[in-house]
Amino acid sequence: MTSNPNAAVKANAISRAEQVLGAVADLRSEDFTGVGVVFYECLVQLPHLQLSNGFVKADPGRFVDVDLASALSSLSVARNPLHDGFHFVDARSWHLTHLSQFISPPIPHNAEQKLHGAGARLMAALLASLQPGIVCAGLVSQGGEVHLFSRGNYATQKN
Repeated sequence: MTSNPNAAVKANAISRAEQVLGAVADLRSEDFTGVGVVFYECLVQLPHLQLSNGFVKADPGRFVDVDLASALSSLSVARNPLHDGFHFVDARSWHLTHLSQFISPPIPHNAEQKLHGAGARLMAALLASLQPGIVCAGLVSQGGEVHLFSRGNYATQKN
């Protein structure tokens, strides 16, 4: 039996993504708004657009020396103008590369028969996880629930 090293790498990345989102859930404050995160290798197939309020520059470079979970937690509070949308993490370097992105993943044919979920952020994460180049996509709800998807399926240990 031969092993697939690429599958092992992806499984490791999914496990690490779950740990990051769990840490974000543990760090959430009273004004935590929830967070959506896309963990990717390539973004070519995921339509996205920078959300902007015109006053704050979305500069992920300011988080280079900050723990990833702490950075995501600090971005996801109501007083932070960058709390909306999805944040992108390169699954090879584990750095934030994009902040506050509107994502518009394509909806597959017969999606209503195949995919189920409530909430725009949850459905966007699920659909994004279907795109080539996306390792997984997930969210931490305002109440601290972690949802992580890979290839349109739940990838969290709890689900």
